[in-house]
Amino acid sequence: MPATSAAPDMSLRELALWAEGQARRLASNFGLDSSAERDNAYFALTQSVKLGEEVGELHAEVLGALKCQRKEKAGRYSSVTLGGELADVMVCLALLAHTFNVDLAGAVSSKVEHLEARNRQAGLTA
Repeated sequence: MPATSAAPDMSLRELALWAEGQARRLASNFGLDSSAERDNAYFALTQSVKLGEEVGELHAEVLGALKCQRKEKAGRYSSVTLGGELADVMVCLALLAHTFNVDLAGAVSSKVEHLEARNRQAGLTA
């Protein structure tokens, strides 16, 4: 799949591949050298801050979806805008995972297996 297009049912592995190209593009835009440890640390820090920003925007969307926003903000929120903010968070996570060489798909699979095992132990199977 080209780095510039996305399938509607993109896998975490495909997201990781896209994030690799996106990270290079973003680093280049800011004049960073991804092979330089200091630049890589700076990029990781900025992506962490960006993740915080996106999570804040997601919080606002959740409040809007629950109709817990001020009247002036009513009507700005929908499942489309909520989906967009969820996607922004996922993109930031994929960029962070790439920056730290984390296999995001493997990490999510491992976490799901762990949670399922814990649920089985607690007798909470579906």
